[in-house]
Amino acid sequence: MTTVTASEFQKNFGAFKEAAQREPVKITSNGRESVVLISAASYAEYEAFQKQKYAFGGEVTPEFEDILAQRMEKHKDVLEGLAK
Repeated sequence: MTTVTASEFQKNFGAFKEAAQREPVKITSNGRESVVLISAASYAEYEAFQKQKYAFGGEVTPEFEDILAQRMEKHKDVLEGLAK
């Protein structure tokens, strides 16, 4: 995951927007994590995960977990953090 300061992000928005298509971009402010930029596709998968999770009373089926693991392994830590 790429980590960048807020001021660097502002100066190079296009480059970091492009980077977010491949991996999450963590943006810090005053030395602390502030925001994580992810692609629209990754966010759509996160939303699908949340809908499935709540459709089953907060439980995620093993089959769905396997699908997510295969498709989103490199983004899994970010998505789990967002789900909290």
